[in-house]
Amino acid sequence: MVSIPRIPITYIASYGTSISSILSRLDTIVLSVSAVIISILWIPVALEFFSSDESKRISARTRLKNAAIGTFIYIMAVSGILYALVKYIITGS
Repeated sequence: MVSIPRIPITYIASYGTSISSILSRLDTIVLSVSAVIISILWIPVALEFFSSDESKRISARTRLKNAAIGTFIYIMAVSGILYALVKYIITGS
């Protein structure tokens, strides 16, 4: 008769903790990279908005609106993907 090796419960518990810490770290990295990308993309808008030239300020208002809408869409996409990933991992569906 073949015996099935038993996995210690402490190993299983530490494996679950490892997955949790990996997902937590991945979440932190994604949010950090997103914050850096959004900050870099907002710099030209801010520089034009605080310019003394009135025509640059008017064009900056349009770019400000577009940047705000784009940032909102980006945040919704990132949070939706993270939500779907966590839901799939936890519930399996």
